[in-house]
Amino acid sequence: MNYLVYLTYGGEDFYNEALYSLLSYYKYHTVDENQVVLYTDNSAFFRRHLPELVCYIDIGEEQIKHWKGSINFIHRVKVKVLQDITQRFSGNFLYLDSDTYFKENIAGLYIKISNGNLVFDRCEGRLIDNPGGIAAKMRKFIKKESSFIIPSFAEAVEIDETFTVWNAGIIGFDSAVAEELFRVEELVDVLYLKNPLFVMEQIAFSYFFQKIKQPVAAESYIHHYWYFKEFRKVLQEFFNYHKDKPFLQLKDELHKIDPQYLSSEKRAYKKMTFWQKQWQKISKGRKWAIGEYTL
Repeated sequence: MNYLVYLTYGGEDFYNEALYSLLSYYKYHTVDENQVVLYTDNSAFFRRHLPELVCYIDIGEEQIKHWKGSINFIHRVKVKVLQDITQRFSGNFLYLDSDTYFKENIAGLYIKISNGNLVFDRCEGRLIDNPGGIAAKMRKFIKKESSFIIPSFAEAVEIDETFTVWNAGIIGFDSAVAEELFRVEELVDVLYLKNPLFVMEQIAFSYFFQKIKQPVAAESYIHHYWYFKEFRKVLQEFFNYHKDKPFLQLKDELHKIDPQYLSSEKRAYKKMTFWQKQWQKISKGRKWAIGEYTL
């Protein structure tokens, strides 16, 4: 059995992201092609929109607090959700953050997973090669401490500047990997307690999954627009505008608000040099703008 897993809680912005992601999923898949599972604090909201075959697992404030653990880490909840679903079901699992959308049918991804492959959103490269600010903070951290002990692992976890990080906005695996999720949790707790960076969950996933097998990227099938939080306003307008239409009919409207297109100027701006950014501000009177769209 193939499972498509979401974790969505905390308010309308996150619910709309999940609706948009699932709408793009149904553009390329039938409602019974794979089992969709939503972990959410508001199943009533989603039941008003999604097909009846969707499976809901209700999580409330207390459950979320418990899953954040003593370190109170929001992304630790993801690890606990994946542990939970592998205890409920058996098969091939594909977890998605809500800020994702499908570009094609993902049967090929499930074939990879069923053949023992591990899936992530994409490879972000070695820490030493990554110019980003978070990578710099991680490098600074591991220069001071690069060896970590977790109780259930027979050897020390060693992380240095050559460590390869995979984006964990998409995670795919089969039931055989379930036990590794508990080691991931332990490493998350150790790392985050020592240095509360929001990427510690994907560092932990990257470490243990790469010890099993070289992961494969999902980015040719699914786009993860983690960099474009401004899209939430567009989604609110989109769903308000089409509120009287049946949900699945909105598949034909998706192309009007493609986040990859709407974010193109922002992504280009982020790649500019300092002086190019200054010229952009002077010549256009802005850093960047969301692309034009009609509802």
